[in-house]
Amino acid sequence: MVRKTGLGIWVFLAISGVGVGCFSAFDNFYFHDRGYAVVAIGALTATFNISVAVAELPSAMIFDRRSHWAAIQMGNGLRFVGLVLFFLAFGVWSDFAAEAIAGIGAAAMSGTSIAFILNRIGDVGAHDRRKIIGLVAVLGSAASLLGGGIGLLGFLREPRLIWGLGALFMGIAGLCFFFWRPKDRTSSRRQLEPLRSYLIGLGTIARHPRAWLSIAADAALVAPFLLWQLRLGSTGIFAVLAGFAVMKIAGVLGGQLVGNRRIDRKFFYVLVAVNIAAIFGFAGFAPVVLIVLCFGIHVLLHIAISVYCQAEFQAVVADDQRAGATSVVSLLSSFTAGAAAILVGILADSANPIVAVLPSVVLYVIVALVTMTERS
Repeated sequence: MVRKTGLGIWVFLAISGVGVGCFSAFDNFYFHDRGYAVVAIGALTATFNISVAVAELPSAMIFDRRSHWAAIQMGNGLRFVGLVLFFLAFGVWSDFAAEAIAGIGAAAMSGTSIAFILNRIGDVGAHDRRKIIGLVAVLGSAASLLGGGIGLLGFLREPRLIWGLGALFMGIAGLCFFFWRPKDRTSSRRQLEPLRSYLIGLGTIARHPRAWLSIAADAALVAPFLLWQLRLGSTGIFAVLAGFAVMKIAGVLGGQLVGNRRIDRKFFYVLVAVNIAAIFGFAGFAPVVLIVLCFGIHVLLHIAISVYCQAEFQAVVADDQRAGATSVVSLLSSFTAGAAAILVGILADSANPIVAVLPSVVLYVIVALVTMTERS
């Protein structure tokens, strides 16, 4: 597989994953420690998601119609700038600007790595698609776990260093992908379809039930993702690291759970039901051990559900629209997650955690309902 895709994309994913881990283990804890209310943290998350949504289609068109390599490098560069702004810590408006810039960068990255790999692997079956997507999830989780340990060392010395270390690894990842870039840097030698028909095709894909399956699954992570550091942070920074470690180990196991086996519908429904129970346990239990355990189960099952939904969606997408179609889904899930993040923040500030996680529960119920209506 590496021979077909090139080594560069895998080195890039590993090193950038370390960079993401440096700050993602402590970002919301950092903001809360600076005095931000939960609703303000939710607004920061919403800013990121909305900027992702706005930038999705333009960045996807660069990938599908111009250059694989350029879109990934552009996204990584913008993420680097956003992390530097966070590190400089000019104030609240600087933090919102950093979220917006990082969101634009993430838009260029969303789906492009998966599309890059799938397009170079060639025509494969649903099981192989799940295996490849699961492998990317495993690599990201393992690299982020290493980054979380590095981020802890930085946080204990100076909290702002989580952003500086993240930027450092993003920069190294970009340089590695520059020197190990693929020989054919354009998307292909084929004749491109007219832009109008390309956009019409993306619109058709956006209405497909499998697209909405993936949209709801992606956005459903929002409540636990926003709240987990705050639930554990009152205990101490090492409890946050423990939660992060469990999250990443669960991410590795979740990618393997679906990537290496065939999943039927009945088993999928069981995954969704157990996941909803784990979310309520995460929100309702008081002992740290039980919070971490339920959070780990949730992450494991979320990754498994997302890999399944994404593989089902990719099965109905043509190669020449893969990045665009994936970005349409990311666009819509970003809007959904952005709105849900603000709602979760409001509920978390004014109600108990069980009420605050309801938006995620509703999204998982939608995943189950859409799956019931969709035929294989």
